[in-house]
Formats: sequence, structure tokens, C-alpha cells
Amino acid sequence: MAPESKLPKTIGRYRVVRELGKGAMGRVLLAHDPVLDRDVAIKHLREDLPLTPEQRGQLLERMRQEARASARVSHANLVALHDMGEDPNLALYLVFEYVDGPTLKERLETGPLEPELVAQIAREVGSGLRLLHQAGVIHRDVKPDNVILSKTGAKLTDFGIARVPDSTLTGAGNILGTPAYSAPEAIRSSKFSPQSDQFSLASTLYEAISGRRAFPGDDAVFVAAQIANDEPPRIAAVCNVSSSVDTVLARALAKHPQSRFEDCETFGIAIADALVPEMRPTMPTLPDAVHSMPAHLQSRSRAPSVLVAVALGAAAMWLANRAFAPAPPPTQAVSVVAPVPVPVAADVQDAVPPVAWLAESPKNLPRREKGDDDEADDGASPADGQPAAGNDKPGKKSGTRGATAER
Repeated sequence: MAPESKLPKTIGRYRVVRELGKGAMGRVLLAHDPVLDRDVAIKHLREDLPLTPEQRGQLLERMRQEARASARVSHANLVALHDMGEDPNLALYLVFEYVDGPTLKERLETGPLEPELVAQIAREVGSGLRLLHQAGVIHRDVKPDNVILSKTGAKLTDFGIARVPDSTLTGAGNILGTPAYSAPEAIRSSKFSPQSDQFSLASTLYEAISGRRAFPGDDAVFVAAQIANDEPPRIAAVCNVSSSVDTVLARALAKHPQSRFEDCETFGIAIADALVPEMRPTMPTLPDAVHSMPAHLQSRSRAPSVLVAVALGAAAMWLANRAFAPAPPPTQAVSVVAPVPVPVAADVQDAVPPVAWLAESPKNLPRREKGDDDEADDGASPADGQPAAGNDKPGKKSGTRGATAER
């Protein structure tokens, strides 16, 4: 292997400041653009790579094609490509915007990330990858090293350069190393697609949530066998997140590309919603406030918060009842009418049933004269509308008839 050269002082019009990082196939340098007075990141192929002229020529041509395609893409979560040029010593180089911030890999050295931060990264990187794929560019190297956590959000960098992720090359051009984030089809037959980038993003987010790789190991053959045959361990219970996180990750890490999500943005939204469910559009009550809180924070809000919330809730309910309770109906006087007694003749001893009083008085009843014989009374027919006095004795006047006649 040829020794690596020292840093050049200039590349094109850019003044080299220092080395930012070095990967399996390239090196990234911090440089300054004196024309626009801004810092940039320049990436170029490593000079010490043992590539044949044919291999180097193919790789450089691929860089040109994908750099031109990337220049047509503008997204807040993709590191922008500013320029492309060729140097007599370094050959082709790409000029990107410089993003100040740690990489996801550097951040993971302190442990797994909070679910809220992982959800933000998933949404932002997933959206950027979808736009990149629509422009016809396949990243091929999505991994924690290539996600920069800036003050304005996550940014995906280093796209369109490394064909085999996280690998080195031997003198014979064979793959050697740990392709820990590569899709099964990429390892098996070098088939890269938007779905293979999705698999790599899922492996990256798996590690961001749990702090460990989905397919760990240092031996390339062993790791490749895991990716091809094994399912990664479930992490929801261990990481204290919803079980739907395991379901979403399992789909994005499916062995067959057709079984994964439609695109990276859809996957990013799904995993973000599983990590941090959206709050329900209801009035915040005490149970809502507790359940909408992340699981790892619920234990911190107990006695003082509960007492204050109960007091405020009771006061709010009392005020609401006072403000919105319907007014009572006006009081109405209820008059009680005493029954009017029906006058009854004092001499009536054997009264007929009360219904007899409802009968209509006969009209044009002939006036009785004194001296009429008792037979006229006995021969009166009930058809005249008057009830028959069943208790009258023959030859005696009916008191009922007398009372009716005198009215």
C-alpha cells in the first residue's frame, strides 16, 4: 500500500485548513473559499488506495454522475454540494457545505439518544433521502458516521461516493471489513436501491435508540451471515419505548426489499410516531398529561404535580359549572282548587248513584198537581231520561223526583 501523502496547501481555489475525517475510500478536508469567504468541506479519493486504473476510472466516473445529480437537489437535511473539480495530484474532488457539529457516531459514544432526538433524526434524514432518490441518486453509505447533528437539525452527508459501505479494499479488489449497515441484497449481489438505503437508515436508527448495532460483530463473514439470515433482537422493552418501535424496525429491516416501506420518508414518519406518539387533540386532563409524557420522564412528575393538577382541575370544573350551568326555571304558583260540594236536598235519604246527577234534566216535563193519584207515578217510564227509583214503595212519592221537579 502506498504511503499517504501530506495535506496539500490548496486544492483548486480553496485553501486547506485541516483534515476533518478519513474513510475507507476517501478523505474529508476543511478548507476556506476566499472568493465567497466561507468554509467548505472537500472530499477526494485517497491516493493510497490500491486500485487499478480501470477501477479508479469507474469510480471517478460514478462520482461525476452522482455529483451532477446531487447538485440538482436542495434539501435542508442534505449537505449541499457546492462545486466539483479536478486536481493534478488528487484527481476528482467534491466541495460540500461545511456543517459544524458532531456526527451521530461521535454522539453515540456517550450512550443511546433520547427518543425525541431519534424521532427528529428519522423524520429529517428520511425526508432528505426520499428527495435524493427522486433525483436518481442512491446514497449507498447511510450510517452514523455520515449523519451530522448540527444546531439546525440532522444533515446527511457523503452520498454517492462509497459503493460498499464501511469497507476496505485489498490489493486484489476484494471486499474486506464490516458492512454493518448494508442491506442483504447489497452484500449478496451489490444491488443498491432506495430500499437498500432504507435498510441502512433502519440499522442506523436501531443503534441510535439502543446504543448497539443491529448486527454486531467484527468478522465480515459473520456479520454478513447475520444480515442475510437473522433478525435483530427486539429493543422496545429494554429501551422503555412503545412495542410498535420493534414492529416498524422489523419491517424496514426485512430481508426482501419489497417487504419494506414504500420510501424512506414513510419509514421515518412511522418510526418517529412510534417513538413519540402525537398528542391527542383533547383538553389536557390529568391522565392525558401523564400518559403523553415520555416513559422515562413519568417517574419524575408525581406527588407535587399531581396535587397541583388536581386542585387546578377541581377549580376549573367548579368555575365551568358556575358559568355554563342552565338557569333554573321560574317558580310557578300552583293553585289548589278545593272541590265544590254539590248541594243535596236535606230530605234526600236514598240517593241514586252519583252518575244520575249527570243526566240531562228532561224538558217540558208536565207539572204535577196535587191530588194526582199514585198510579201516575208508578206508571212513569224510564224512557223520559229519569232514573227509576228502585227503592220507592208503591203509593209513596219519590223524594228524588220531587227534588228534580222543583229545580
